[in-house]
Amino acid sequence: MNVKKHTLSRLGYSEYRPLQERAIDALYSGQDVLLAAPTGGGKSLTYQAAGLMRNGVAVIVSPLLSLMSQQVEELSKKGIRAKFLNSTLNPGEQDDLVWALRHQHIDLLYLSPEKLVQPSVIGFLHSFDISLFAIDEAHCISQWGSFFRPEYSQLGQLKSSFPDVPIIALTGTVDQKTMTTIQESLQLKNCLVLRNSFDRSNIKIQIAQKRKAKQQILYFLHHEVPGETGIIYCRSRKKTEELASWLSDLGLPSLSYHAAMSEEDKQKNHNIFSEQQGTIMVATTAYGMGIDIAHVRFVVHLDLPSSPESYFQEVGRAGRDGKPAKSLLLYGLQDMLQAQQLATLQPLSATTEVQHLSSLFRILEGRGCRRQNLLAHFDEHIPACQHCDRCLSNKSEQNMTIASQKFLSLIYHTKGLQPFSVLIQILLGKKTKPVLAISAQSLTLFGKGKELSEVQWKSVIRHLIAYNYITLGTFSVFSVHINEKSRNVLQGKSQIIIPSEHYYPTLQEDHIAIDSLNWHKVLAWKYSHGKTDLSETQLRLICLHKPNSVASLSRLTGLSKDKVADFAEALIKLIHDVDSKEAGTLCP
Repeated sequence: MNVKKHTLSRLGYSEYRPLQERAIDALYSGQDVLLAAPTGGGKSLTYQAAGLMRNGVAVIVSPLLSLMSQQVEELSKKGIRAKFLNSTLNPGEQDDLVWALRHQHIDLLYLSPEKLVQPSVIGFLHSFDISLFAIDEAHCISQWGSFFRPEYSQLGQLKSSFPDVPIIALTGTVDQKTMTTIQESLQLKNCLVLRNSFDRSNIKIQIAQKRKAKQQILYFLHHEVPGETGIIYCRSRKKTEELASWLSDLGLPSLSYHAAMSEEDKQKNHNIFSEQQGTIMVATTAYGMGIDIAHVRFVVHLDLPSSPESYFQEVGRAGRDGKPAKSLLLYGLQDMLQAQQLATLQPLSATTEVQHLSSLFRILEGRGCRRQNLLAHFDEHIPACQHCDRCLSNKSEQNMTIASQKFLSLIYHTKGLQPFSVLIQILLGKKTKPVLAISAQSLTLFGKGKELSEVQWKSVIRHLIAYNYITLGTFSVFSVHINEKSRNVLQGKSQIIIPSEHYYPTLQEDHIAIDSLNWHKVLAWKYSHGKTDLSETQLRLICLHKPNSVASLSRLTGLSKDKVADFAEALIKLIHDVDSKEAGTLCP
């Protein structure tokens, strides 16, 4: 017990989180472990502590060079003898590393799966004692193993090469099928499976229909998270650059991050984002695995993630310090269609990708609590959270069975060859060119759907897609098919109940200019300057009256000169710099 406490202290902690101690005890005794816990659940402490407690070197397999170097740097600051072996080392550095390993001067060794499975490296590992193997981000075995990172699927050879060395596989939010795949692939025997609750209750979940998305994001940034640090996820590289540039032009400090950027630019933007409070990172999913920044307060999805796992992992990059955080996902029918089209284009994994998307669609379109629906996907059942947009709304629902019958009938009568936009025009009785081109004005259903708006019809279609009442074709030409499940709706055997639409508000650029985005800079200063007790009311007074001395700042806030002296110079400089650059009032 003393050894365990001493090791914990060396790593900079005072107590264990749930499941950590059980995992460490099992590893220490030589048992294999599979630990599944949400982002920020403290998984790395388990293999670091057990590795230090057992004899030999703990070998940690990590998929990212940046994550390796980050962990090694943090451990070295604590006096832990940690090193990494990867392609960035020159021959001299590699020789030094080999000498240090053979002379027992290293406790933790990080390397990539590509490096580990090399026969020469496997042979070298036999030349010294190994305390344990830790496979970090083990879900990559299922996610990437067969086509993108094939070396992950080759890690099963560790058990046959080192049968007496315990293995711990660590993963974030995954379903039961993925957990089984991990155990089978790594050949884990008598494995202790530990699974923490995936619920990140400190993160408020909001999902809304996309309508003027940029203006919706502006509202969110200005009214919900002013001055905070956060990530906005987009699918395309071009969109990340355009959105980051647009936000920066409005006065919101924003950076972009995507795979096509140079490593130097990516690292530079990451460092700025990590260090400067109030910065917004607009990124593709390339900015993902291994990102561990405590003060990220929000995550926005401007495009649909590829799966429930991706969504939950990306949302989980906010609020890692346990303090309140917010998430917002905006999507519409077109987003669902584009995401499905992209999924079907995956040459080696189209079926799997479409299945993942279908699971996500059902979570988005499901009735009731958002958090409940999301966690149910991971076989975790909780009461309604009372904190998501659904729980906080009026919870109204609509019976769309008759509307669905009309729509499904129209698909049948048009042979499933007409785009959804044309089908909606037919139901609304609009004599547009596409409608007239197929003589649809003569159909009995022409104009029979005027009880719903175009937006409402789109919500019906989204529900029918999400719950597989209709099937989209996989060819380049648009096609949609009804199936046996939809026949039950047509025959009145099944009902279609959908939640009422939730529209997230918008904020126009000219309004934000009037309110002045410099308020964000003042709040960002407050969040980064931890010693101040200034309320937002006091900050607004400071913005309004612009004091220029310690004495005037003291009078305005009602705080003593001693209390304001610590931050007076920085705050006075900020408000006068802002005032000189921008006309108009600082505060909303």
